[in-house]
Parts: sequence; structure tokens; C-alpha cells
Amino acid sequence: MRSVFVLCGCVWLLWLPMSAKAQVLSGQIDVPGAQGQWVVLLATRGSEHYPVDSVALGTHGAFRFAPTAGSGTGFYQLAYHDSDRVDIILSTKEPVVEVSFSGLPLQRSITVVRSEENRLLWRYKSASRQLQAVQETVAREKGALDPMDIRRIMALDSIEQQATRRKDKELSEILSSAPQSYFAKVVEASAALDREIANGPMAIARIFDFGNPELLRSSVYDKAVMAFIQSINAVSEEQLTNASDTLMRLASGNDACRDYMIEHLVDLYTIYGPQSTLQHLVDRYLAGDPPRIAMSPRLRAKVERLLAVSIGAQGPDVMLWDTLGVQRPLSVVSKGQRFTLLFFYSSTCDHCHLQMPGVNALFERLGPRGFGVVGVALDDDRTEFRSNIVDKGLRFPCFSEFNGWGSSAAKAFEVKATPTLILLDDALKIVAKPYDAEDLERELTMRLP
Repeated sequence: MRSVFVLCGCVWLLWLPMSAKAQVLSGQIDVPGAQGQWVVLLATRGSEHYPVDSVALGTHGAFRFAPTAGSGTGFYQLAYHDSDRVDIILSTKEPVVEVSFSGLPLQRSITVVRSEENRLLWRYKSASRQLQAVQETVAREKGALDPMDIRRIMALDSIEQQATRRKDKELSEILSSAPQSYFAKVVEASAALDREIANGPMAIARIFDFGNPELLRSSVYDKAVMAFIQSINAVSEEQLTNASDTLMRLASGNDACRDYMIEHLVDLYTIYGPQSTLQHLVDRYLAGDPPRIAMSPRLRAKVERLLAVSIGAQGPDVMLWDTLGVQRPLSVVSKGQRFTLLFFYSSTCDHCHLQMPGVNALFERLGPRGFGVVGVALDDDRTEFRSNIVDKGLRFPCFSEFNGWGSSAAKAFEVKATPTLILLDDALKIVAKPYDAEDLERELTMRLP
């Protein structure tokens, strides 16, 4: 079924699953001038929200969404004027949900007319708001106090602690009153993550179902992904890569979960690194024609540049600046070699220094068999560049534009961190992206007789 909706003056089309059970969402936004305005229904994926339907408000601000608007149990949002948003729960166990709003913002004026799930949700939100008000009052008073007024400071701490206990007690009562509710399911999943994170990633995998689309429709999904990664206490990039593959496997039981997982991991590693894990995800799941996983337009735009330099792609024939400032194309520098390593580094990078002896040794040992190394320094300083070559005894040729991260070669190969190792064949095709010198040696052992 295709749904047409309007958001910010634009018409959007979205395909909704035919299997969605009837969930009628209706209500009223009783504010002046509401009639004719649009209210938008947004679905949740982790911490993201995306529009799935919209309706124009009728007399007295009344609205009613079609039964197919909610595509499954989970958290949703209602948006009025786009930015005024309010959380709601839609459940396949509740065929009708009715809410009303007596003013703006929506968050402060909601009344749940019909829906036990949303009564639970807003009962908890009310308790949370009361705690937040106490905390803000306590913080303001503490800020105006003499730091030596210990008695009053202790009294304020006690007030805040009591408010916290009241909220916790309210939550406990909510959960015990409706243990089978979706609200309880999400809260208990979040609490289980807090308990198990110290026990490692497999403990997280046992208590959280990454292939459950209902959990995907809540922010607890992103929390679980981060808990899984953090619980590894990784000391190497390879551990993060292996963890990401495990998460993809855990999410593979549901297409929506799998598609969101790859997009979420790409987002994480684009922002925080490491580059090697990001590139691994692109190479393994998103490269190829067609790719193993279909990409949304947003994800495709994000990874197109990465796909251009993924394993199996033709590497760009970049220009390199030698120590005298003379430009030469990579194809000329690497001519005559069966395999060439592009070694992106910085002369002041300690992690790069750790890899240099291994790369140097491989160059000297395998050079006669057709292995070359091209060092590309993302340096600003000529003196540091030259002294590093001498101090580290680098035998392979090194190049630099002395433009730091403005290096055209680094940009062309989408280098986001140093050191980065990229292995090319004699036609400049990218054949591997080793983690380190040891991984490089394994790759060369397979390729050079």
C-alpha cells in the first residue's frame, strides 16, 4: 500500500507493509488556527524518526490516521508544525489509540483518552518531569549558596534523593501493573543492558534480540549496539571489525533490523573511526553490483565515495610530491611492481612509528619479488618529514604535499586516520586494506610465491 503525505510543504511517498495490522490513531489538537494544519506521524528506528503519514486537522483540530499508518508495535511521534513533537506508542494489541491536546507544546498538554500503553508511558514521563523539576530547583539553589553552607547542601541532596526514589518507585509500580506491555518490554531491555554490559558482548547478545523489529522501534536499540561495542573493551581495530560482523549477523533475522544496523554502524565509524572498520563494512556489505544489502538513498550518498575506493575497485592514479617537490603519478612510481603498498602516515604519529619497522622489513625482504612501498606523509613540516625518514631508517620512497590532511592523495583514497595501509596490484586495483604490518605480511604471503 502506498501512503501520500505532506511535510513542510513537500509531498512524500512511502511504501508501507501490507501485513501491518489495523491500528487507528485519532485525536484532537484544540488550539486556535489548528484547522487545516497538518499533523505528521513519524515512526522510530533507534534514535531516528521518519515520516510515514500525515493528515490535515479538521474541525476543532480533529485528526484520524488510516489503520495502516502504524507499521508495527513500537514508539512513534506526532509532529505539529514539524518541530513540536510528542512520543506515543502504537501496538498491534491495541486497535484504537486516542489522544487529545489542549495546548502547545504538545508534550505539556497531552491527555490519553484511550490506550493503556500510552497511559503507562505518560505516567512515567510525568514522574520523570517532576524529578527533573526538583533537580533544576536544587541546582539553582546550590549555585546561589555559600560553599561552606554544608547543612543546606546536604538537605538539598536529600530532597533530590527522595525525588529520585519516588520516580523509581513509580516506575516499579508501572511495570508490575502491566508486565506484558510494550512499555515494560523496552524498559526491562534497557535495565538488562545496564546489568550485563560488564559481562561482555556475548552476555549482551543473550539478553537483547537485535533481530526484533519491535525493539528497533525504540531508542533502546541504539543503546544495545553501543553497549555491545563498549563491552568488548577493544584494544585493536580488528576486534571492532569482528564485533561489527557479529552485530550484522545478530540483526540478520529481520530485514529492517539488518538494514538499520549497517546504516547505524556506518554512521558510528564515520564519526568516531576507526577507518579500517568503516571500510570493512563498506567492502563486505555494500560493495558489488548489486550490493549484499540494499542501500537507502541517504546511505548510498554517504558511502558512494567509500565504494569508489573499496576492495576490488580501481584505485585513483594520484599525483605524488617527492622530497624535491617534483610531481609524479602513482602509476609511474609503482611501475614494475606486482604489488604496491600505499602507506599513509604522519611523521609525528606514534601508531605510525610502530608499523614502520614491519613495513620496512617486508619491503627489504620482498622487494626483489615485486613488492613496492609508497609512503605518503600527511605532514606540514619538511624538517619533521625528512628527519623521520632518517630516524626510522625508511628504505622505501616517501612523498608529501606538506599540506597535512589537505593531502590530495589522502582525500582521493578516503583516508580518515593514520596509519592507513592500502595494497594495490600492478594495475592499481585495490586488493586489500591490511590492519597492520602483520596483516600485510599475511596478505603478501598468499599473493607472492
